[in-house]
Amino acid sequence: MKIDLHLHAKERSSCSNVTEKQHIEAAIKLGLDAIVFTDHDKLVPLEHLKELNKKYYPFKIFGGIEVRLCDSGEDFLVLGLHDNILQENKWTYEKLYKYVKENNGFIALAHPYRYVHSIASNIEKYVPDAIEIHSTNIGKDDSEDIKKLAEKLNTRLISNSDGHDSKYVGIYYNDIEGNPETDAGLIALLKAGKYKHSCFEPARIEEFNNTVREREAIIKKLIKENKDRKYYHELTGNWEGEFDRVALGKSREI
Repeated sequence: MKIDLHLHAKERSSCSNVTEKQHIEAAIKLGLDAIVFTDHDKLVPLEHLKELNKKYYPFKIFGGIEVRLCDSGEDFLVLGLHDNILQENKWTYEKLYKYVKENNGFIALAHPYRYVHSIASNIEKYVPDAIEIHSTNIGKDDSEDIKKLAEKLNTRLISNSDGHDSKYVGIYYNDIEGNPETDAGLIALLKAGKYKHSCFEPARIEEFNNTVREREAIIKKLIKENKDRKYYHELTGNWEGEFDRVALGKSREI
C-alpha cells in the first residue's frame, strides 16, 4: 500500500489551498492507495470518513490530526485515534505522548528542525513512534540530523508530502506491506516497521525545488534590503515560513 500519512484539506486547515476531493482524486491519479488527513488541531468526523471511503472504494482515506503543542509550539502527528479530546485540549508533549500510548495510537514528530536547530520536546524520555524525515516542509539540509536523531532514539522514520496543495500529494510516501482496512491494522504495521519510507518521484522533486530556488532568490534579495517576513508575504502572497527558513540560513529544497 502506497500511503501519504500527512495531508491538509481546506475543510479543516485554513492554510490548505485544496479540498478533500481534490486531494483524494489527485492521490488516485498519482497511483497512491491511501492517504491520511492530518489537519491542524482538527479531526475528520468518523461518519464523514466512512462516507469518503464508501465513495472512493477501494482507495482508502484515514483520519489523523496534527497537534501543535502549547508549550514548545512543535507539531506532532497522531494517527489511529478519533477522540475529540485531541482537538479540544491544550497539550504539552508529555501529556500528549502518554494519552496516545495509553490509547494504542501512533505519534510522530512532524518536520523537525524546520525553523530551529534543536528539538524542545523531551523526545529522549518519551520516544515517538517515528520522526518525519522528508516532506515539502523538510529541507534536505536537515536530513542527516534527522537520521542521526532517529538512530540515537532507536525510532523509525516516515516520509510524507505535508501537502497543502494537491500537486504535492504523495511527492513523498510510505510503501506499507499489506493492505490494512482499519486504523488498528495501519498502526500495527507502522509500529512494526513493515514499510519502506523515502519513496518519491525525482521529476516531481525537481519541479518543487525549481519553485523553491526562484522564491529563495527573492527572499535573499529582500534580506539584503532589510525587509522582513511580513513584507515578503505582502509582496508575493507566499507563506511567511519560507522567509523564516532562509533567514535561519537554511533552504526549503527537498
